[in-house]
Amino acid sequence: MVCYETLTEQIKEVLAGGHIDLVEVLAENIATRLLADPRIIWLRIRLEKPEAIAEAAGVGVEIERLSRRTAVISQGETT
Repeated sequence: MVCYETLTEQIKEVLAGGHIDLVEVLAENIATRLLADPRIIWLRIRLEKPEAIAEAAGVGVEIERLSRRTAVISQGETT
């Protein structure tokens, strides 16, 4: 079972790593960190940056990632 408090702390650690200009990069960094946990086999991350540009209420990104461990197992390999 995944502890959401632990996930929150891991996300905070990524955020504490310094300023990231692109929400896409931030989403990928968070995904990489969370997928290091072998209990997480798939995730979806959605980030929004309100008022990033004047012409829109905000900008954002949504990504889905599958653990590499799961991809290998699904191909019939066990290593």
